[in-house]
Amino acid sequence: MIDPNTDWSLEKDLDHIRKNFPILDKCVYLISNSLGAVPLQVREALDQFYTIWAEEGVTAWEKEWWLLSQKVGNRVASLIGAEENTVAMMTNATLCHWVALSTQFSSDNGARNKVVMTDHDFPSVIYAVAKICSFMDWELDIVQSRGRPGIEVDEILKRVDEKTLFVATSHVYFKSAYIQDVFRIAQHARSNGALTLIDGYHAPGTVPVDVKELGVDFYIGGCLKWLCGGPGNAFLYVRPECRETLEPLLTGWLAHKNPFAFSQEMEYTEGAYKLMSGTPPISCLYTAMAGLEIIQKIGKRPIRQKSIEQTGMLIANASGRGFPVHTPVEKEKRGGAVSIGLPYAHQVKQALIRKKVKVDFRKGTDEDPDVVRVGPHFYTKDEEIELLFHLIDKILASGEYKKFASKSELVT
Repeated sequence: MIDPNTDWSLEKDLDHIRKNFPILDKCVYLISNSLGAVPLQVREALDQFYTIWAEEGVTAWEKEWWLLSQKVGNRVASLIGAEENTVAMMTNATLCHWVALSTQFSSDNGARNKVVMTDHDFPSVIYAVAKICSFMDWELDIVQSRGRPGIEVDEILKRVDEKTLFVATSHVYFKSAYIQDVFRIAQHARSNGALTLIDGYHAPGTVPVDVKELGVDFYIGGCLKWLCGGPGNAFLYVRPECRETLEPLLTGWLAHKNPFAFSQEMEYTEGAYKLMSGTPPISCLYTAMAGLEIIQKIGKRPIRQKSIEQTGMLIANASGRGFPVHTPVEKEKRGGAVSIGLPYAHQVKQALIRKKVKVDFRKGTDEDPDVVRVGPHFYTKDEEIELLFHLIDKILASGEYKKFASKSELVT
């Protein structure tokens, strides 16, 4: 297990840190923006899940399972500057948005019937919000990027008015890694009587987050990517001052004050469980803890500094070769990944995978080009970034990319 009493230095202990991630011995892993590398300790955690189930059966709920969501949620809370018992664990970020938005389904919002988003927000979230807006007869106002890697915060702020119910946008945009000025959005929204619903899935674990300093009402994230916790581990933070008066309509028995009374009438509990619904995916929760512990042992600031340095290396290498970069050059606006407009991007990506270098591809539009996304993390070596570009040069120069399909229906 991970020793909780010993911190790790990315400079001195990198080789030791890398030994905690088995995949790093098998390939160059530059796709943590899509799925974080699994820590070795997750196998032990899943063995623990099996053992308690095998030995305790139904009493596993009393021994550990009932409070496991709270335990993991509190560990997440410590990473995002939240108080204990303010983070609810859920299966995915889309569900988190449904729960947050459902707190306003039966409220008397008067003339407030508008949700402000951007076209850089994650499509799954846009789908969900659009359906909710249609069902509730709310207006959906989407700010257009017009091919740019980011959207200036003032373009969002000018859409917020007396009709705005939610500003629902991202902390870090998924395709370009552009960091949005969430603090200004939260200030402006509150001064206009609107709520902030921030998708932070691409921030915690690579960009330091303090939800209290940001002043947001709802903050959503997940352990899947930069927190190395696997799928089924999304989370929803609600500002305590908001939570006391909110009643999510998308709810279930775990949110009940006395769930085992099996009452026909809903009476909400207090704290993070107020936001939950049905039985949580216990096995997924077991996979989350090791990554969270490792992030804490290393520290948010060292991880962020290394991310800035290595994404800077990516930008310098790409720009030096004439490849367009669709991620901000300014380090204060740049998250943990870099989107590079490579020629024959999808074919090059497939060739790299054959060479055991894992990167990410995102298909573009008329205004937004195809890109290869590269997401180094705290366990990445500088030499691996140099190797990436050496191989890209070789693939393009030799014409090796021509062996692979030019289009993909399934992209990671």
